[in-house]
Amino acid sequence: MALRAHSLFFPLAIAQGVAGILLWSFAGLPPPDHAAWHAHEMIFGYSLAVLAGFLLTRLGLRLLLILAGAWIAARIGCGLAGTPVPFRAVLALLPSLGIPLCAAMTFLQGTKRRANLAFPVLIAVFPLAELLFQAGELASWQGGIAAGMWLGLGAVLTLIAVMGGRVVGAAVSGAVQRAGGARIPPRLWLERAQLLALAGGFVALAWDAPGPAAILLSAGGALFLLRLALLLPGLWHSPADILGLMLGQAWLGLGLLGFGASALRLLPLPPIAMLHLTTIGGIGTTTLVMMLRTIAQRDRSAMPVVRVLLAAALMGSAALLRAFGLAVPDLAFPAAALAWALALLLAVRRLG
Repeated sequence: MALRAHSLFFPLAIAQGVAGILLWSFAGLPPPDHAAWHAHEMIFGYSLAVLAGFLLTRLGLRLLLILAGAWIAARIGCGLAGTPVPFRAVLALLPSLGIPLCAAMTFLQGTKRRANLAFPVLIAVFPLAELLFQAGELASWQGGIAAGMWLGLGAVLTLIAVMGGRVVGAAVSGAVQRAGGARIPPRLWLERAQLLALAGGFVALAWDAPGPAAILLSAGGALFLLRLALLLPGLWHSPADILGLMLGQAWLGLGLLGFGASALRLLPLPPIAMLHLTTIGGIGTTTLVMMLRTIAQRDRSAMPVVRVLLAAALMGSAALLRAFGLAVPDLAFPAAALAWALALLLAVRRLG
């Protein structure tokens, strides 16, 4: 059987997601700027590999292997403290340009709806964000590292908002109709408003404008929760994977609301702590459930219901420990790392 994108990139994403967080938490092996390295690898390593496995369905084996090799080389180069910065920058840019370019071309070749043109635009943010990050690493722009991280994170979250929102909306509406209820129509105005709020908020963060960013991202978080509330009639009719995706969307909304409230000093917690509800709970849950769902669909196998629910519970626990464990960080943060790693490892047996 021919090697497919998800069979190649999902294992790479899981390996990097597990090894990276455990090395960062317990072994102290990353480069000196731990926080920047951690954020970079979660965005341009883990998240980009999940995106590749999900989207690169039309590429030939040779190109898939080239992209995977570039991704692996970048992870090694970014993870070794002795790598010369210019060489590390080149290694990092290759997959961050190649994977989004191939994914965007796939969308442009297959899309027939104007609403889908948002995807190649969002995907194109990844190479721009990587370029800004590496400009900061090379001391070409002092604010480059932060700008690259915020734009990259914004691209991940906005893609999840659009893709995940559409998948969840269509699945829940279908489940309601099969149960004899009325169709739940898509509300594109909500999606567009959410896209604008998220994009504006993360651009504001990249521009170092935390006040407007807090307001816009709070609005984006509220729209996550509003879209979910409109789907509540189908909650009890939905399968486990859709419930897992709905939970991921809820974490995204709650985390962004908490981040905005903390940035506006309405909550007595650091904004970055609340952001982990979004990154671990939201991105972690959504990407893991999407991997399990994609594997089941493409391999025509049964959805692992127990595995999905357990993974979602572990991701949620990791998010809560990281966000609210500031009083006991020596206990809470390692526990969060272990919960994250265990959740990802639940997908390993589905990758054969």
